[in-house]
Amino acid sequence: MLSRIKSFVCRHRRKFVTTGAVIGGCMLLLKWTQYKLREMQERQAKEISEKLKRMQHFECTERTCNQTIAGIAPALSEKIFQLLDTDSLLVKLRSNPGDKLMLWEDIKIVAFTRLVTLVYAASMLGVTMKVQLNLLGGYLYKNTVEVDDQQKQQISENIQKAYLSMIQHFMGDGIEKLIDIVRKNVTTVMQRYSLKQQLTLADAEALLWSFQMALNNEEESPTKCIARYTLPPASAGEDSVFKKLFDETLDVLESVESSDVLLANVSNGFSLIVDKLADYYVKAEKISDAPAENSKSLLNVESLSNINNIKISLAKLIPIVSGLACKMMPSNGGLASNGLTMSEPGDADMMSWLIIRFLQSEKLRTLGANVYETFCQ
Repeated sequence: MLSRIKSFVCRHRRKFVTTGAVIGGCMLLLKWTQYKLREMQERQAKEISEKLKRMQHFECTERTCNQTIAGIAPALSEKIFQLLDTDSLLVKLRSNPGDKLMLWEDIKIVAFTRLVTLVYAASMLGVTMKVQLNLLGGYLYKNTVEVDDQQKQQISENIQKAYLSMIQHFMGDGIEKLIDIVRKNVTTVMQRYSLKQQLTLADAEALLWSFQMALNNEEESPTKCIARYTLPPASAGEDSVFKKLFDETLDVLESVESSDVLLANVSNGFSLIVDKLADYYVKAEKISDAPAENSKSLLNVESLSNINNIKISLAKLIPIVSGLACKMMPSNGGLASNGLTMSEPGDADMMSWLIIRFLQSEKLRTLGANVYETFCQ
């Protein structure tokens, strides 16, 4: 019996060896596959966890950025009002001086300069702060996940404060430089318009686009050279980490993507102004055509369809333009804590309207997301 078994084994030993090798190989392959599957699942779980953590950090950065922009905007608006004040000119005008026509011309330039400056300043503030805070946020997140200390960008609190305080340059010399270039181009464009000239809403819109086109053609156009207005000049002897942050911020702000977002925001801002002007044109039509007792009734479809036939003289349009820029925020209205809501339409100043419109822009959010993603990896 044993001899038969031994003989059977000897005759078929190659088969046994081959079968054993195949079964062993399959077991090893199964074990290796299971190991790789576990490794892949763990890696995927880690990637998903890191992605969620990065997304949460980005959302937190976005909220902080929006709140910061909303907090700075009123001070920036106040600075513009201080530098472009029409009240003193109106006081002189009410005193019935001999140079009344000259005063009207001055008010015309100041009123339009202030409105155009608000649009550009709000857009430049939004773009600059989105770039700065998302760039800094990306670095700070990278430091939390970086294992090698040598790869970390050591950014102390003092460097963070110094970096974020760069926007103060825009609140001083930067806004004055912006006002100068806007005033120059507004003056050039307005030379073609007399105070008695009648303007339709389409004419008023064309006037705003003329300002934008004139500024776009400037060598130091705000849409192409935003960093020259919002960032201070680089100085020698700065901390190497701060200088690195400054140079990278400068590169991003001078990129085509930032210029495109800024230009889109400016166009969006002028569209908002045209919408506000349309309300005044419709009211002017109702005052001239409707009976006094019905002057406060709801607008009808016919008056809306005839809006392009309504004309207002430039002399009457100037107070409207001045009023759009001067309307003050009520105690219970304006920007909310998240910088994105308003209590009621029409109850906030123009800067608040512009900031809300820009912060809701998908292009501006995408710019911030791209900057964050670039510097967090």
